Amino acid sequence: MDAAVPAAAQRDALAAGLIAFLLAIFSRRHGLRIAVIGAGAVGGYYGGVLARHGEEVFLICRGANRDAIARNGLKVDSHWGNFTVKPTAMPDPKGVGPVDLVIYAVKLYSNPEALPLIKPLLGPRTVILPIQNGAESPAKVAEVYGWDRVVAGTTYIETARVAPGHIHQSGSTARIAFGEQDGSISDRVRMIEKVLTKEGIQVEVSKDIRSTLWSKLVAVAAIGTVMTAFRSSYVDVLANPEGERTVQALMEEIVLVGKSQGVKFAPDVVTKRMAGAREEAREMVSSLQLDFNAGNPLELDDLIGAVVRAGRKSGVPVPASAALYGALYGFRTGGRR
Repeated sequence: MDAAVPAAAQRDALAAGLIAFLLAIFSRRHGLRIAVIGAGAVGGYYGGVLARHGEEVFLICRGANRDAIARNGLKVDSHWGNFTVKPTAMPDPKGVGPVDLVIYAVKLYSNPEALPLIKPLLGPRTVILPIQNGAESPAKVAEVYGWDRVVAGTTYIETARVAPGHIHQSGSTARIAFGEQDGSISDRVRMIEKVLTKEGIQVEVSKDIRSTLWSKLVAVAAIGTVMTAFRSSYVDVLANPEGERTVQALMEEIVLVGKSQGVKFAPDVVTKRMAGAREEAREMVSSLQLDFNAGNPLELDDLIGAVVRAGRKSGVPVPASAALYGALYGFRTGGRR
C-alpha cells in the first residue's frame, strides 16, 4: 500500500498537469483571424503589415498575384522598412472559414464580383471594414450585409503593386480612418483600433465618419481626376497655368455638394487639401490614373461621377466636375481610346 500512494499521487499530478496544459492551449489567444479581400496595392500592404506583426492573415486573391505570394511570400517595400511575409493566400474564401475582421479593399467597380466573397467569412461577431474610395462605399457594403456588420472606413496611402506579390509603399502616411455611423466608440471600434495600431499603420477613430469620407473625397476625386484628364503627374499639374485652378474648382464643387447633403466640413478644408497636395506633389500617386494608364476600368462613376449626380439632384452647379467627368467618361470601363 505504501508504494501505491506515490504512484497514485504521480498519476493525479500528471493528469492535473495535462489538463492545465490543454486548457492553456485552448484558452490562449493568438490574435484575431483577419481576411483581406482585394490584396492588391492597398489591401496587400495592410495585410502584409499585420502579418509582419504576428496576426493571422488570409489574403483573398487570384491569378499571378496569388501564385507569387504562395510561392515566394508577399514582398513589401515601405517607409518603415522592407520585408517579406508569408500570409495564407487563397482564391476562395470558403477554405478560410469565419474570421474576426474582414478588410475590404477592392476597387469600387469590382463590388458586384467581390461583395459575395465576404459571406463565407462571416461568423457571429465578424466585423467588415471597407477601406475603399468614395463617400458612399461603406453604405453599399452595408446594403448587402447590414450596418450591424459594417464599420465605415477609408484609407490614406501612396502605394502600388509593382509586380505580382510585390508592393511598394511611399511616403510617411499609411492611415486608416474608421468609425460608427452614430459617432460612438463601440467595442468593435476599439477592437479594430487595437489590432491596427502597429508600426506601419496610423489609426484615426472618427466621431463623424461621413464627414471624414467626404473630406477625403475632396482630395481624391479632384486631384485624381485632374491628373488623369491632364495625363500628368501632380508636379506637371502644378506647372500647368490652369492646373491648380482646376483642382481648386473641383474641390470647391465637392464641398458645396457635400454641404447640400448635410455633410460638415472644416472651414479650411480646401485650403489644407491644396497645401497638402502641393507639399506631397513629387510623391503623389492617383489610383485612377494608374488604372487609366493600364487600360483598366476606372472608379470614375463613384468618385467625380458621384459628385456630378448628387450636384444635379440637389441643384448645385458642378461645371468643372461635369466637364472632366465627361472627358473621361469613355474610359470608365477600361481600354485606351
